Amino acid sequence: MKVKNILYADIFRDGGSYGFGFDSDDGNQYEFFLQTTVFSAAQDTTHHAPVIYLDDCNSGRVVRSLSWEEAKKFVESLHYSDQRFDELVNIVANEGKRFFN
Repeated sequence: MKVKNILYADIFRDGGSYGFGFDSDDGNQYEFFLQTTVFSAAQDTTHHAPVIYLDDCNSGRVVRSLSWEEAKKFVESLHYSDQRFDELVNIVANEGKRFFN
């Protein structure tokens, strides 16, 4: 699946999950989703590894679960002028690791 067009990028109201929707070369719409770890026991990460859903995460139809390396490759060639998208790409680049000051 190749991204033809990014439709939106946003942070969701669940406490910090990120996602972006896109049209694919197969004619379907998908959502690349980073679920926040704020409600889980994970203390060393901010987000779980990415998942791609058909339509969006609310559909529950998982198309693919990505490793952090796969996610980096997936987003590396994408361009979308949006603050939330840039934040999402940064989370992927850092593999969802939490940085302590």
